[in-house]
Amino acid sequence: MGESPQARETLCALREAIARIEGKPDHAARLAAGLYPETGQATPEERLERQGLFDGMIADVLTRGTLVELRGLRLQQAGSVTGLGLAFALMAAEKNGKARQRLLFVADPHVVREVGLAYAPGLLDFGLSTAGLVHALPRRLEDALWLTEAALTSRAFSTVLLEVHGNPKKFGLTESRRLSLKARATGGKLLILRQAGEEEASSALLRLSVEPAPAAARHLADGSLLGGSIGSPVFRITLEKSRIPGSPELILEWNSDDRRLRLFEHFQSPGLGSPHSVALLPTASDRPHRQTSLGSVLAFTPRLDRAS
Repeated sequence: MGESPQARETLCALREAIARIEGKPDHAARLAAGLYPETGQATPEERLERQGLFDGMIADVLTRGTLVELRGLRLQQAGSVTGLGLAFALMAAEKNGKARQRLLFVADPHVVREVGLAYAPGLLDFGLSTAGLVHALPRRLEDALWLTEAALTSRAFSTVLLEVHGNPKKFGLTESRRLSLKARATGGKLLILRQAGEEEASSALLRLSVEPAPAAARHLADGSLLGGSIGSPVFRITLEKSRIPGSPELILEWNSDDRRLRLFEHFQSPGLGSPHSVALLPTASDRPHRQTSLGSVLAFTPRLDRAS
């Protein structure tokens, strides 16, 4: 779930107190100033710790015969949840030597109506050929669950992605456990994409809360940043259920050329654009200095009589 400002302030105070106890005044001052490790100004010890968290998470994600759940708090984050799921699927396929094997994406009809279908040119830019993705759109959740189990049993797909909207009653702990056992028995990889859902009991080995994060500008050949450009997709994730204690946050960047995720070290680097997706347009030079009048307001009285 999203972290409130009060919770972030409390966490910052605790980190500052721990840093002072450990004799790290510089680190405590940096935390008090609001410079979190995500900004890329982390100490070598912090970077080593984050790298260990990242390696452990990726190892769990790429393990065969496991169920991993990705959760987005709002439906507007469906693109990030789906994008991270596809990134995990591509990495798992290459690790298992099945880079050319297809992925099955079992979509949710409600999410499709609100968000739309997968965009073929976008999939190509993301590193996935359109021929490598089989898109299914069952009308009912029962059909989606049956199709998911059948796909795992057939072993025809390197990864199966099941999209679920919210927290439906027909997909609870019992159904999650059945899918987890099926994935373990067949050695398949199953990703649950829970769109606009809350935390609930699950048989998933790993559950991640996913939300979008601002991307840095694209790098030029000389190493500089191209101002105003948009770089690779970036995801902010929180480990809600894992073998790692606590709920650490990581910011990951997807490289579509190498088909790899990496830790994002330049969260507030120069050239970083606005976190909003809408461009800021300059004010027109020839517009009036004040708002124009709307004119006179007339009362409208409908006629009740009509011709016979």
